[in-house]
Amino acid sequence: MTPRAIFLLAATMLLAAGCAEKPAPPAGEVALRTIDGPGLATTIAKHRGQVVLLDFWATWCGPCLELFPHTMELQRRLGDRGLAVITISLDDPDSGPAVRKFLVRNTATAENFLSPYGVGPAAFKAFGIEDGALPHVRIYDRQGKLERTFRSGGKTIDAKEIERTVEKLL
Repeated sequence: MTPRAIFLLAATMLLAAGCAEKPAPPAGEVALRTIDGPGLATTIAKHRGQVVLLDFWATWCGPCLELFPHTMELQRRLGDRGLAVITISLDDPDSGPAVRKFLVRNTATAENFLSPYGVGPAAFKAFGIEDGALPHVRIYDRQGKLERTFRSGGKTIDAKEIERTVEKLL
């Protein structure tokens, strides 16, 4: 085999490996990746054709912890009808193990992310959370247009209202 042929074969194998689906995490684990503002826009665009429920939360936020199981229940119940759920923890970036533990406990099979900014002005600016309060939920229609934002002001968000909005778009 010529050096050129070896190079082409190696390049093809690397390209094919890069295009392969990422394996699912082992049972009892969840995937948790870091995401920034531009990455979020790309992730939402990737779900064009689906209704997207985006949940910003943190492990130290009582109303977030109250809402999170409902968000996961919506995904389990409505995922096959076209609902994609994305969660973003605004915990400190070094809190990955605690965030992952919470996600496992809640069987969070959604796309789960951790903010590189933690909580605060940088995160609120990067993700467009004007009121600076959690939980913060957004719902996008199948064309990727923001349909509704649920701002908590640090209080509990009405889970049934989120569900009604999602159902209307499905």
